[in-house]
Amino acid sequence: MSLKSKFLLGLFIFGLGTSLSLQAQDRIRLEAVAHFNKYASAEYNDCWGYTDANGREYALLGVRNGTSIIDITDPSDLREISFISSAKSIWKDIKTYQNYAYVVTDSSGWGMQILDLSGLPEKVELVNTYKKFTISHNLFIDTDRGILFAQGSHAAPVRILSLADPVNPVQISSFGVETHDMMARDGLVYVSEGGHGTIGIYDYNDPSNPKLVKRFKIQSAGYVHNAWLSDDGQHLMTTEETVGKTVKMFDLSDLNDVRLVGEYLAPSKLAHNTHIKGDYAYISHYGSGLRIIDVSDPTNLQEVAYFTKTDKENGSGYIDDWGAYPFFKSGKILVSDISDGLYVVEFDGAKE
Repeated sequence: MSLKSKFLLGLFIFGLGTSLSLQAQDRIRLEAVAHFNKYASAEYNDCWGYTDANGREYALLGVRNGTSIIDITDPSDLREISFISSAKSIWKDIKTYQNYAYVVTDSSGWGMQILDLSGLPEKVELVNTYKKFTISHNLFIDTDRGILFAQGSHAAPVRILSLADPVNPVQISSFGVETHDMMARDGLVYVSEGGHGTIGIYDYNDPSNPKLVKRFKIQSAGYVHNAWLSDDGQHLMTTEETVGKTVKMFDLSDLNDVRLVGEYLAPSKLAHNTHIKGDYAYISHYGSGLRIIDVSDPTNLQEVAYFTKTDKENGSGYIDDWGAYPFFKSGKILVSDISDGLYVVEFDGAKE
């Protein structure tokens, strides 16, 4: 190697090391302001949040044999309001629309539970179980249009349901290829197509006849797991739930030329899901806990804060942080831990 080459290589290594060290110095370790672990023997999965008409905030915590609804308004005084039993399943997903929560599991034959949240803070009631499908791994709800997307079977990979009557959903159509998860906004749904290694973008302005607008392949993809759109709709962040596969940011400003512009991976090297709110992405990153990434410059993703329940940041495998919910106006963030239940943390960047 020539002297010049050695010099340039040295500059590159120094620059890389400086960048990483600055990121580590600037990031904040968040502390839990609350912890709930009533069902440790059952274990936990995903979580979602709900705010009632009076501004009280609730965690909807997935337990393997049910759903726990917890008032987190005062972190020093967590109160479980209700526990709604379900079939036992490792996997569960929960989303909300108006005063209702919709709960699905991977337990065959169970269908979709519909919970009435209007009785909070006193009670939550199971008001219906939708049985027109028997199993679903993930849900997404376009709350502006009252449209629910349910991950489905190979025969009906994504189902579209109308929530015109929230207690009695009606399936409108189905579409797609093998699917793991969906995220929708403004008439476009972004579908994480699992083992296909692709993201499918569909127009559902006519929900009875969704149409493929664009499908793009993630190079050397793992299992394409979830995706979330930036607030301005110009970028999409994706996860692949595969060891060593990065969280990726794609520029969607020109759908004829979708470009990878940023990547990130925490020490555990296994990311689960990402959500974006404002200038930050909130990644549930298994053994690396919750990771908060500044995405204001999508080409320069920077970790600014994190939460782990211990000092260890690189636990391997499918452990610790399953889910995260950053959408409360207060700046509270829910973190669901597989073995240790619910943690609540606060982050100024999540406040509205």
